[in-house]
Amino acid sequence: MAKKKAVKPTENDEEELDDFVDEFLEDDEIESVYPKIKEKKDADAPTSLEEGEEEEDMEFEIEEEPRFPDYKYLNLEIKKGVGDNDYELFVEGQSHGFCNILVKHLLTIEGVNLAAYKYTKLEPATIFIRLEKNYKIKDILHKGIELLREEVIEVKKLFQKLI
Repeated sequence: MAKKKAVKPTENDEEELDDFVDEFLEDDEIESVYPKIKEKKDADAPTSLEEGEEEEDMEFEIEEEPRFPDYKYLNLEIKKGVGDNDYELFVEGQSHGFCNILVKHLLTIEGVNLAAYKYTKLEPATIFIRLEKNYKIKDILHKGIELLREEVIEVKKLFQKLI
């Protein structure tokens, strides 16, 4: 089979193509579907409505950003441990980072004798807590979460100063 030679377009070919496009676009049928677009002379000037267009068609709604960020909620299960004041927290979907920082904050709370965690990929993370007598686990957890939240807000402010 013989190979064809590559043909470079000439200026006449480009002119013929331009003429064809101009003739094609002058057709009334196309103009009825696709109206002519007028160039704006002044970008800051307000636009006027074309005939037949209503102001409602020109309006559009801007979606509001969510007021609060989407939070990831913990799947948390609390079980009574071996002793009277021992508890085990099973936290699903969290890694070493979250467990480590939560245990660090729990240890600073008055009434917590022991706080540690175990993390394996086979089981959910487990946090072990031993409390002194007369302290409630829910109160201790609320205090720990509040301390964690305050630290996150402080770090966020520091990063915003860097930007």
